[in-house]
Amino acid sequence: METFYTAYTKLLDYKMYYFVKKFTAFPELKDVPPVLESYGMHTNFDKACTIAGITDATVKEALFKQAEENTQRAKVVELSTTGFNSHTVAAG
Repeated sequence: METFYTAYTKLLDYKMYYFVKKFTAFPELKDVPPVLESYGMHTNFDKACTIAGITDATVKEALFKQAEENTQRAKVVELSTTGFNSHTVAAG
């Protein structure tokens, strides 16, 4: 039996949320997927960890780094309606 964690961020309603998850895996049992034990979501990383029941400082540090790395790869592209005509029909 193994325990592992994941962390990522997601922008919801213009606020950045942290998602942390704790899984238990059974590598000795083939075809058995990892089981989600707990998870937390909050705009504050420490509160997300508390909700998920993660208290180990080393694990939290690694999860925060993982979440920040995932954030830097994501890019938000703002779309503007300027220049668009809502009455134009696409021909195809």
